[in-house]
Amino acid sequence: MYQDKLGTQVSQTIYLVRHGETVWNRQGRLQGQSDSPLTLLGICQAEAIGEALRSRLDGQPFEIHASPLGRTRQTAAIITDMLGRDYMSIEFDDRLMEITLGDRDGYAGWKAMARDFPEDWKRQQADPWHYAHPNGESSQMVKDRLTPVLAERRGHDIPTVIIAHGVVNKILRGLYLELSNEATYALDRPQDAFHHLSAGSIETIEVEVE
Repeated sequence: MYQDKLGTQVSQTIYLVRHGETVWNRQGRLQGQSDSPLTLLGICQAEAIGEALRSRLDGQPFEIHASPLGRTRQTAAIITDMLGRDYMSIEFDDRLMEITLGDRDGYAGWKAMARDFPEDWKRQQADPWHYAHPNGESSQMVKDRLTPVLAERRGHDIPTVIIAHGVVNKILRGLYLELSNEATYALDRPQDAFHHLSAGSIETIEVEVE
């Protein structure tokens, strides 16, 4: 075990996975809480991560938690199959859903957003952490809903596999490492790698996708 800055005993192990590439990822569309299916590459990414997790977990008990959105359900189904677990063992958690852009979920891309909504774009660039699109969420709002998710894992001895999204996974990593909002916002969002959170540090495990 180690102690965080508040002196809390922390023993959890988390494997943090982003869903595989989707059709909209490939097109550059902004998904938010709208959805599109995995591409063939996305399926192969999920298979490669499942294989790596199987080697890491090596038969020990574990839990699987996932966002209920379609692309994470599809990724989770592949990974649980690779791990020899039943799909019904997955615990779906609405708090793990991706940040929503509200009225602009599914928009054509950031360049289109800047072109079509220049004033909103200026506000977003001025304060990206706190800006929320109409009827959407800010990164701070996502952080607020994710904070109890991580807190619930503290002192939890069974490894947890979390299958979620790019922004969600960045914020979870930032919370775990107690990073500033700026440092959290700058984190990457890989789909051909996953993260191992343990003992106060984060290891990035890259996978080879055939």
